[in-house]
Amino acid sequence: MPLLVGLYRDLDALLQRIAATSAADVDDVQVAELVRVNERVVRALAFQGLKRLQEVNDRGLFRKAGHSTLHRFVMSELRVSRGDASSRLKALDAAGALLSMQGQPLPPKCPAAAQALSDGAIGLAHMDVMLKVRDRIPHKSAPEVYDVVDAWMTDNARTLGPTELEVCGREVLARVDPDGSLTDDADRKRNRGLSDGAQGLDMMAKITGNLDPASLALFRTVMDVWAAPGMNNPDDPNSPTGAVDDPSMDPAVVEAAAGRDTRSRAQRQHDAFKAILKTILECKLLGTSHRGLPVQVIITMTKQQLDEAAGIAHTASGVDLPVKDALDLAARADWSLAVFANHSADVLYFARAKRTAQQGQRLALFAKDRGCTSPGCRNPISWTEIHHTTAWADGGHTDIDVLTPACIPHHAMIGPGEDQWQTIMLRDGPDAGRVAWIPPQYIDPEQQPRINRAHHTDHTIEAAWQNIVAERQQALDEREARTQLQQYNRAESTESQGGDTNGCEDPVDQPDH
Repeated sequence: MPLLVGLYRDLDALLQRIAATSAADVDDVQVAELVRVNERVVRALAFQGLKRLQEVNDRGLFRKAGHSTLHRFVMSELRVSRGDASSRLKALDAAGALLSMQGQPLPPKCPAAAQALSDGAIGLAHMDVMLKVRDRIPHKSAPEVYDVVDAWMTDNARTLGPTELEVCGREVLARVDPDGSLTDDADRKRNRGLSDGAQGLDMMAKITGNLDPASLALFRTVMDVWAAPGMNNPDDPNSPTGAVDDPSMDPAVVEAAAGRDTRSRAQRQHDAFKAILKTILECKLLGTSHRGLPVQVIITMTKQQLDEAAGIAHTASGVDLPVKDALDLAARADWSLAVFANHSADVLYFARAKRTAQQGQRLALFAKDRGCTSPGCRNPISWTEIHHTTAWADGGHTDIDVLTPACIPHHAMIGPGEDQWQTIMLRDGPDAGRVAWIPPQYIDPEQQPRINRAHHTDHTIEAAWQNIVAERQQALDEREARTQLQQYNRAESTESQGGDTNGCEDPVDQPDH
């Protein structure tokens, strides 16, 4: 057994011994110290975890495991959030001993932080703060400035929490560039960005980012006219739509709507942004096609959801939204109907006539698969290519029942050879009509087919619900059967005890014993 594997097994056994040991004989001072020791050990183990991830990266193991990037490997194999995975990889980049192009180990970018993290004196939350400060250092600063900031921030991190460390970060940045003369367009370009976060339990998503000065000027100019009081108010059916200074606007209507408007500035800007996006789509300013799909909000829902106007619909861009909102968006959109077990009049079978999937086929695949079919992948269909489960070069057909969406990184992993993934279309069983991905032998020696259910949580929830209902019904049936059997046994016992002892035929007429 390799030494490192044995040590980790010893560690696992030691943790089990700790978990089974009582703290009844430990006094208060020792308990407090154990809490601190436990935190230090956890932090030190986190650093060792970064070293293991570095080995995964250096050997390219994330690709062999079926993941296009190390980030996806961390999210999937360690089952952590996107933000947690990003924090770990940023810490690895700053504190790890990465390899040069020649394969030689390089010193850490932040040597002081790396040592503190290895000692367990600081945690990944401290590293997040320190790296944010490092990213804000102007690129014109001397190289030694980065080392000074690393050492000074690490010294403070050994005694402060992440929140207090942010204050220190502002102080050190003020000293690095007190008059702002070092910050230039290159720094602003480096720090620009706009991103939308994952949907929460309420299906809301947070937008975060940094706007460069020109973008900020444009944004505020647009908001001044589209987010003016009374404009684009979804809660007011008489609210005008568009810009407040449009010549076609009736000033009296605008003034009356403004008087009824109780929204905050943030809410007005949100509603204006929504109105602008709808206008862009309705005016067809984005072209006519993207990855073979029409450039519009493409939504899938069941007939039951449509009839009841309730439930959760899904979009081709990977967004869940209430059916009532989907119906509102669909009021002025083109409708398509996907009927499974048969198909519509749209030609979905091209055999060898066309190699590229057509728009009707892509819409049908969205209705069926919703996104990339690689196991565990959540990329929406708007990020995918269409894959032939039987390769076109091998005589495969461009038919709807042998096509499947696959995002670009996962599509590239499919191919001939023992080190490539394979795909097959299932023809029977509960997953008939779905695509199964078969991993190479070095990932799974048994090469068990894998199905992606990430886009169909509603189906898995429904199946789990039906199983629970069936189990409870079975338990009730068994309980009722036991009750009936007990009643029957009591009746038999009563009849045997009150038998024909006095020569009477009916035991009910017998006197009480």
